[in-house]
Amino acid sequence: MRPRMPALDLVAPFLSEMDESGVYSNFGPLVKRLEAAYASHFNVPEDQVVTVSSATLGLEGAIRTTDVDTWLVPDFTFPATGLAVLEADRELVLVDVDEQTWELPESVASTVGSRGGVIAVMAFGAPIDLARWHGTETLIIDAAASLGSSSLDLASLPASWSVVFSLHATKVLPAGEGGVVVFGDAERASLFRAWSNFGFRGARVSTVEGTNAKMSEIHAAYGLASLSNWESERNEWLEPLQRARLISRQLNLPTSRQDTLGVHPYWVVDLGNADRAQSAARALESEGFGHRFWWPSLHTMPAFTGVSQHGDLSQSKRLSTSVLGLPMYRGLGLSHLDHVAEILVSELAKR
Repeated sequence: MRPRMPALDLVAPFLSEMDESGVYSNFGPLVKRLEAAYASHFNVPEDQVVTVSSATLGLEGAIRTTDVDTWLVPDFTFPATGLAVLEADRELVLVDVDEQTWELPESVASTVGSRGGVIAVMAFGAPIDLARWHGTETLIIDAAASLGSSSLDLASLPASWSVVFSLHATKVLPAGEGGVVVFGDAERASLFRAWSNFGFRGARVSTVEGTNAKMSEIHAAYGLASLSNWESERNEWLEPLQRARLISRQLNLPTSRQDTLGVHPYWVVDLGNADRAQSAARALESEGFGHRFWWPSLHTMPAFTGVSQHGDLSQSKRLSTSVLGLPMYRGLGLSHLDHVAEILVSELAKR
């Protein structure tokens, strides 16, 4: 993975505007413009979109703006998802994922109870399918890497739901750091905005227990520059991603529920078991290719010791040792991808 931010010539006009305004944070004009641009992007009213300094804080704030005490979270996810629940002082319950989608099965909604909520993680930039969660009362969609998906119309987002996207430098449409949170209800968005600004709601008085999670104008400048260059960035992602998808199909290597019409910053495959994945990792390393075992199971991490579990987490345990991240970035040469394919073919032939 080689992050690429917007070039200086794209960002400079927005930075000049920031200098001229003399506003550098606290919901400045660039932040407001970025929120309006994303509201249009998601087909929702502007008062339902709030930027934030990181997607992790976006998750925490989305949790805190509910009265839900218990949250079901996939055991196979990035630690930020589970940590957001703990930081919000709510009960975390780890749940196994579906073998095919690498995400929570829809059936978990029936186990959550009337006082529980679900955090559904869109694994590795998977598309958002609101219909999958029909009937779930309180839902947060952790769509950190899904900004490049082709399914971003959130006009029908239920009032008690929210969606969190990341603008980290490693993601599609990067701002360097930050996030965007879309709410199904304007009042919850307003409460979240207050939470992100020390609990202030129209006066310098903390009306709720808040924090400082505001996006700066500098990050908004980069976010706006990314949006202005979206078509070009999308096309740069498409070529290597299409080749990677073809290779994965030819080698019969399962991937997550990634959108074939959209883009995301990953080439992640399931090699079936830990031995095969480790062998492939060593072979790639010997040829100078980077790799990563993306998501160790949360229940194996010291930070989650003592956290409740639902079920045996068998799929999460397997995926955490058999899912391997392969090289993927804008501008990655197709010959490099083909070389990776040759290495994988050789490894798969051994077993």
